[in-house]
Amino acid sequence: MMQTVTAFDAVGTVYGAVLDRLDVGVILLDAMGRPTYINGRAARIVADNDGLAADRAGVTASSSAETRALKAAIAATTHPVTGMAVAERPPENAAPNRLYLERPSGLTPLVVTVIPLAGLDDDGAHQSPRAALFVVDPAAPVRIDTHGLGAAYGLTPREASIAALLSRGADLVQAARALGIGVSSAREYLKRALDKTGTRRQANLVRLVLRSFAVSHC
Repeated sequence: MMQTVTAFDAVGTVYGAVLDRLDVGVILLDAMGRPTYINGRAARIVADNDGLAADRAGVTASSSAETRALKAAIAATTHPVTGMAVAERPPENAAPNRLYLERPSGLTPLVVTVIPLAGLDDDGAHQSPRAALFVVDPAAPVRIDTHGLGAAYGLTPREASIAALLSRGADLVQAARALGIGVSSAREYLKRALDKTGTRRQANLVRLVLRSFAVSHC
């Protein structure tokens, strides 16, 4: 198990206070998939030792199969120069990878989204983070500022609620059930939310919501 990382890199040093106030777990990774920063929420998830572990060498899941899938998603995102030809590397604007990690406790799987961090250069003193893991524990749902989301993008309350539920780890069927509507209606609200936010894909919508409208805790 990894002890809480305060700030291994410049991003952690500058933005650590902000990242530590998020209700979503954030783990920054270098090009080799090694953690360089873990915020408070992620540290608590790791400390539970229930589906996700981390140390200075990398991150792992509770099963070997899920660990391989997690590491593959990270490698596809960070694409270090060695081991992957240029033609095989994903584009910088590739959609983030989302995984569901089973938990030995039997609780709802952790939702892990792997997101590339483009445009960060090494400064010679350390290697800048190349990817971020957003970790959501459905047992402790992320609070989303649906009012702010709606105001920022002109979403109706129902459209904002669909976006929030999906960002908290629900699938479309679960979101529809939570709102007491049909799946076809939920799909239409999602389509409108995608159009209004200009995200086009559900994974990108989730990324936008978690990045900008996750409510900080006191």
